[in-house]
This record gives sequence, structure tokens and C-alpha cells, in this order.
Amino acid sequence: MLIAEDLVLLTLEDITGQPVSGLGDMSKRNILLGGALLAELALAGVIEVRKQSFWHTSKVHQVATGAPVDPRLQQAFSIIGERPMTPRAVVSRIGSQKFDHLTGVLVGRGLLRREQRRVFLTTKTFWPAVDPRSKMPVRQQVASVLLHDGHPDHRTGTLIALLSAVDQAHRLFVSPSVPPRHVKQRAKQIARADWAAGAVRDAIVATHRGVESGFSGGGFSDGGFDGGDGGGGGGD
Repeated sequence: MLIAEDLVLLTLEDITGQPVSGLGDMSKRNILLGGALLAELALAGVIEVRKQSFWHTSKVHQVATGAPVDPRLQQAFSIIGERPMTPRAVVSRIGSQKFDHLTGVLVGRGLLRREQRRVFLTTKTFWPAVDPRSKMPVRQQVASVLLHDGHPDHRTGTLIALLSAVDQAHRLFVSPSVPPRHVKQRAKQIARADWAAGAVRDAIVATHRGVESGFSGGGFSDGGFDGGDGGGGGGD
């Protein structure tokens, strides 16, 4: 499973199949998935972000000649190889139409079901889980870190940082014994940790900046998440 695929599963409601509150806009979902693809390439060590000089913007570059095995990562890697681009431009470009593509992949694997329903005068598409238990492994990994102060590996840490970048960590992982404020701060702490360096951090920052127009309160800087700590609902 790609990090992007885990994000699709986590950000769709199990029963209704609709995107969670805050990610109803398709462009935000695609930017989130573009950030996940860029972060995964960074974790694999096949791309890096270079700043040529003080006066130039940082650009994403390939650093490996062999393309990743996964076709979605291959495509993203090839786009990066066309020309140097800023992390934000890369996230937007490689995230284009990725939500529709990845939901189709997950439907093909039998994890999601595609349903069309009439909502007022329009027909909308939803993706309920075929079996919500299929989401349990990734939920348990993330919950062990956010709710029980476990130590994340790089993959889980990246997943949490991306959820935090779109203000969802404390909304998706709720516990009666852990205040949402603590969960939100824990996610920010993980995003600022030393492991999230270089291109991984740039991917996370670019993801936030790409969707920040939809946020209310709270900010993000190159050093991590800053700002307000609103509470949240939702379910784990």
C-alpha cells in the first residue's frame, strides 16, 4: 500500500463513503495525495530538494536513475524528471486526478465500493468501505502513536504529518481519554521531528500551503505547524 492509498482510506467515512469534513473539495484531496507521493519518493531516496543559491527558490530534482517499481510512483518520478519544479508545483502536478485514480484502484482491490446517489438535483459518487475492518491495520498504527505516544517509523510519521498538514489528525483519531488538543499537538510534534527532514519536510509543507486557503486558524511554517488548536470530532 502506498501512503497515498492509506490516506484515501483514512479520509473516507466507512459507512457513507463521503470524504471527511474539511476535505470535501476535490482539489484539496488531490493536493494531499500529491504530497503523499512526493513524500514517498523522498523516503525512497530517489528525489531531493535543492536550493541553488540564496536568491533562488528550492526545486525538486531526481537523484536516482532507476524509477520506482510502483506505477503511480513511476509516473510522479517521471514528471519530476521533466524539469526542476518547486515542491508546491510538484505536489499540484503529480496530485492531479489522483483521488479518482486511487479510489478506482482500491475499488478494484475490493477495499472500497463505488456508489452513485442522487443528492438534491445532482448525482454524486461515494466510496464506502466494503469491510471497515480492512482499515484497522493503518488505524491501529497511527492510533498507537497519536493516542498512546508510541514511536512512529518513517512511514507512519509521514502519514501523521500529512494528516496534520490538512488539519485532520485530531478529527480522525478520537479517544475519550485523550483530548483533541493533545492529539493535534502530538501530530505537530511528529511533523517537526528530526526524521522529517529535507524533501519529506518540503512535501509536507507544500501540501499544507496548497490547501491552506480552506483552513480556519493554525498555520504552517518550514519549521513545523504553528497556531490555533481547535477541537475536533470524528471517529477512529
